[in-house]
Amino acid sequence: MHLVHRMLTMARYHSVTQALRGLCTYLPAHQIGSYHNICWPSDRTADSSRKLKGDSYGLVKVLVKTLLVPLLLPIPLRLALLGFTFCQPFFIEKLLDHLSRPEIEANVGYGFIGAAILIYLGMAVSAALCWYLHHRMRAMTRSILVTEIFSRATQARIGADDHNAALTLMSTDIERIRLGLRMLHNVWAGVIQAALAAWMLYIRLGLVFLVPIGVVVVCFTLLGVLVNFTGDSQRAWMTGVQKRVGLTATVIAGMKNLKLSGLASTVSSFVQKLRVEELAAGARFRKIFILAAMLGFTPMLISPPLTLAFTQASLDTSKVFTSLAFLMLLTNPLSQIFTSIPELVSGIACIGRIQAFLECETRHDFRQVLSDRKKNLNFTEIEADTGSSEIETAPDSTMISIKNGNFGWKENAFVLQDINANIEKSSFTMVVGPVGSGKSTFCKTLLGEIPMSRGSVVLSMRCPRIGFCDQTAFMWNGTIRDNILGLSMYDEKRYNSVIQATALSVDFAKLTQGDQTNVGSDGITLSGGQKQRVSLARALYLESDLVILDDVFSGLDADTELHVFQRVFGPGGLLQQRRTTVVLCTHSVRFLPFSDHVIALGDNTIKEQGSFKELAEQGGYVQSLGIRDSAGGDGSEAVSETAASKERTEAQKDAQGSPDGSPGAEVNLDDPNRATGDKAVYKYYFLSMGLLVPFCCFFLAALWGFFTNFPTIWLKFWTDDISSETRSHSHAYYVCIYALLQVSALISLLLLGITLFIVSIKRAGANLHHDTLTTLIQAPLSFFTHADTGVIANLFSQDLNLIDTELPDALLNTLFCVFQALGQAAVMPTSSAYLAISYPFLAVLLYSVQRFYLRTSRQLRLLDLEAKSPLYTHFMDTVRGITTLRAFGYISDEVSKNARLLNRSQQPAYLLAMVQEWLNLVLDMIVMILAAVLTTLAVRLHSNSGFTGASLVTLMSFGESLSGIVIYYTRLETSIGAISRLKTFNATVKPEGKEGEDMVPPENWPQHGSVELNNVSASYQMGSESEGEPNLALDNLCLSIKPGEKVAICGRTGSGKSSLVSLLLKLLDPLQDTPNEGLLIDGLPLNSLDRDALRQRVIAVPQEAVFLPDGATFKENLDPSGLSTLDECKAVLIDIGLWDFVQGRGGIDAGMTSSTLSGGQRQLMSIGRSLLRRRARTPQTPGPGNMTEKIKDQGGLLLLDEVNSSVDQDMELIIKRIIETEFDAYTVIAVSHRLDMIMDFDTVVVLDTGKLVEVGNPRALASTEGSRFASLVRAGGK
Repeated sequence: MHLVHRMLTMARYHSVTQALRGLCTYLPAHQIGSYHNICWPSDRTADSSRKLKGDSYGLVKVLVKTLLVPLLLPIPLRLALLGFTFCQPFFIEKLLDHLSRPEIEANVGYGFIGAAILIYLGMAVSAALCWYLHHRMRAMTRSILVTEIFSRATQARIGADDHNAALTLMSTDIERIRLGLRMLHNVWAGVIQAALAAWMLYIRLGLVFLVPIGVVVVCFTLLGVLVNFTGDSQRAWMTGVQKRVGLTATVIAGMKNLKLSGLASTVSSFVQKLRVEELAAGARFRKIFILAAMLGFTPMLISPPLTLAFTQASLDTSKVFTSLAFLMLLTNPLSQIFTSIPELVSGIACIGRIQAFLECETRHDFRQVLSDRKKNLNFTEIEADTGSSEIETAPDSTMISIKNGNFGWKENAFVLQDINANIEKSSFTMVVGPVGSGKSTFCKTLLGEIPMSRGSVVLSMRCPRIGFCDQTAFMWNGTIRDNILGLSMYDEKRYNSVIQATALSVDFAKLTQGDQTNVGSDGITLSGGQKQRVSLARALYLESDLVILDDVFSGLDADTELHVFQRVFGPGGLLQQRRTTVVLCTHSVRFLPFSDHVIALGDNTIKEQGSFKELAEQGGYVQSLGIRDSAGGDGSEAVSETAASKERTEAQKDAQGSPDGSPGAEVNLDDPNRATGDKAVYKYYFLSMGLLVPFCCFFLAALWGFFTNFPTIWLKFWTDDISSETRSHSHAYYVCIYALLQVSALISLLLLGITLFIVSIKRAGANLHHDTLTTLIQAPLSFFTHADTGVIANLFSQDLNLIDTELPDALLNTLFCVFQALGQAAVMPTSSAYLAISYPFLAVLLYSVQRFYLRTSRQLRLLDLEAKSPLYTHFMDTVRGITTLRAFGYISDEVSKNARLLNRSQQPAYLLAMVQEWLNLVLDMIVMILAAVLTTLAVRLHSNSGFTGASLVTLMSFGESLSGIVIYYTRLETSIGAISRLKTFNATVKPEGKEGEDMVPPENWPQHGSVELNNVSASYQMGSESEGEPNLALDNLCLSIKPGEKVAICGRTGSGKSSLVSLLLKLLDPLQDTPNEGLLIDGLPLNSLDRDALRQRVIAVPQEAVFLPDGATFKENLDPSGLSTLDECKAVLIDIGLWDFVQGRGGIDAGMTSSTLSGGQRQLMSIGRSLLRRRARTPQTPGPGNMTEKIKDQGGLLLLDEVNSSVDQDMELIIKRIIETEFDAYTVIAVSHRLDMIMDFDTVVVLDTGKLVEVGNPRALASTEGSRFASLVRAGGK
């Protein structure tokens, strides 16, 4: 405890963070560290048959076995505490007998004083040591479970589960388990204490002791019935939390695309609906908890009047108060047991949920390594295992051999069938095929990630690190350099060669912070092409022997695409210099002539494979692409030189604005006044539940304090009447009044529980979530640039969990203890008025202790919450990029990092528990002093035995009440930190909307789709603290787009194309001096339009498709607002060519995961979603004349951001057809790097560094010598 005292002293004058640095070295590593591989050692090497499936308490048993010694260590100390506790009634009995004598010996009195000190000192010390050891065990339990959840998440199959569910296990479930274990040792000790107290009652009152036992048995029976419902209600509640947290994490990661799609408000309403359903499910569990609490307090309140009513023995003062003391020892622990059992059962149910997650099927790497098998197997064994001896006799030049392969995501539903292919060492293999042909599945097959496989995939040598780029680029929330380096050491020469090859040096030149620019959550500040090139740079920097790339050219303009191909893949390129084996899956088929081997997929198999020259003459899929063989010419080199020259020129230009360079709004989620708190937070909390609710709580708590203390005085009146020669009232009179007071206390408890745990949680939980979610949805994109996703996720997971659980519990117990202690303080001086003289000193002492303690505990609680945010962020990043991390061989490093973050998060939580035990020890010492003073006054002044008995019985629980006041008030203060964080978040994160943006256009706006830009400039650095002129993302744009015109936006990566789309949707604001007429849509100034209404009226399709969490149905993903019928959704799926695909996977109401869709299919779903919105906006209703045609011809505005970047030519034709037929009357503004689709557009706009450099008809400009657009066409191979 001297270390804790030292920390408290340091925190008084410095900060808890400094104190932690000084004390963390004293914490044993096994206590705050992780227990990696202890919990499930058999799972690392054994098959699924050795898992603990079938044993619903398997994980509980393993935890007990693992932590047996830490679990047993507190038991002797808890038994010692039990012994000292039982000394109290014996002490009261002997002291009252002593005071009843006419003469008192002084030496005996001194003995009583010494006994009081010894008893209460023993209780204080044994309790402190017992709970110290118990908190160590709880910390170890969290370490084990968090480590195992993370470890199992790194082994999970891709596309099998919603990984966001594991975040709920790591946050909410773990906290429920820690809460359930809090009173573990009080359960068994309470049973022993109750049994001993019953025996003592039998000795003093005879068979009447069966009365409280009977009450306990009845309550236990009813509790057993309640427990049967606890597990189901707990699981339903946690499932609701899991769904909401999962969807919220999806919203945070895809905020930019949600805003672009106009779905932010719709998804926000969906999340809020899940929150309301979650609160309703939690209310069912809380009702059980309230009933359990009632059953727990029933023996304590009902047993005394029933016992005294049925007793046949003669009563006197000593017998009444001694019996009451034993009744307290009998019923109080049972009350704790009754309230602890639901928490314990809830914790066990959460352990069961974690066990179910740990038992999920893990990834099975079906690949074989020939070099390993040669060492361990003879030729016959290899042949028997593979069904062929070709593996053994295959030439050494083969890197990967696939024979008779069948691969898929579900059993007996293979995406690829009868696959036979050899990939040679140091070769360049390109995999092509239409959308949905299985290219991404082929990539995952080479990585061993496909859950269902038959046949053989054999690697000639072990490749612990494979350079891999997923179709959706994986980004950490860090700097660009951090994302390129990954977990590798920095090498300047290698790094420079990689960024030159991927053309990132051009982008770095435009950024104020260069490669130190933060990419934001999921790379939100980067364009799609920039993210792909950063991902490619990471794969190249790894310098592995095998590189597998999935559609890395999506989102790249023709110039950049050609430059990257030549520098990375072409003759003399980086990969060829390293003699790396390369597999590239792509839609950019113009580079096929440069490959060594081509694999064309289609109809779930390999349609053809071979060299490009061979396939170009066979009349198959490759020949149908119409690509001429230019690999042997010099044209590509010339173009490469042109691109390189352009790169050098552009790199020397003045740095321009870019979303990458935006500093972002950094938000401090915690009030700077951490040590003293903010009372306004309570007002904020009470207002969220309505002022009537807190008023009722205080009133009912006051009634509780009166009804639980006045009965002790009533017993004094009763014993005085018994001792008098003539009794004033009958036995029944006193019993009935006594019982009425106790029942009234029980009723006040019930009403208070309902008010706090049902009404207040429902109101406050829904309102606080709604306010915070609204703040998140309305936050500007600059906020997500630097905001930590783990911090935001923590607001919606752990903070809301605190508001739903610990905060109302702490408030309830604080009110209980305050009003109960006030009543007890009024009772104790009845034995001697001199005791009241100590109250002012006691109040000053308690205030000093509370203030001294609270300054530290509040900071520790906030540090506890903050320390968990990096842990959650790391977990979310890991599960999101699990395929990339496994390919790179980073899993062991990620597990080690998780252990470090876990250690860091354990420190404040563990020290907070130790500080609380220090406080308990101090308060128990104060109670010891009070006991000594009370005993001294009683024996020296020969006090009335009745009042002394009442005072001593009250003192038995007064210490607990004092401790409870400070403990629960401190817990309230620290739990209210969650409210403070939400309040600060809502107050600090300013909405993107500005004053005057209140114009809501009609539902059918825009009817024409005209767009006017007059000298418009915009910057992502507006409002930042940067000095000088802001770097412009768009510079003095002048553009007029007529109704119904089809306009294409072109330019190299980072030229401002996506910024223009963001400007039209008010994700990017023009400079403040831009007049209202500077930016108009259908004649309305954008400066005055409500942002949310604008995005709902304008139909936009982002580059990256947005989906609901795994498990949502196809219909919910197609129609998140739920406004369309099944037939309407079916018609759209047919039009975009996905109906057969959906039918093959269970139908439109079947659950889906985004990973089961190819990149092209995901983009088609986005197109389908926009088509559904268009049809809902202008329904085709039959009518007389040409009414139907008039409705159909209603115009609008459609924005497309690289919608064809991940689709093949056939799918591109579908998108083109939809634009021409469904959006023929709409104005279409399409950002595109691929030029085939836009050649028939009316106008093309070419941007460069945010400036408009060329406008005209695409075909006219393409044939104009020296045209910038013509150079893009030529770079694209046209």
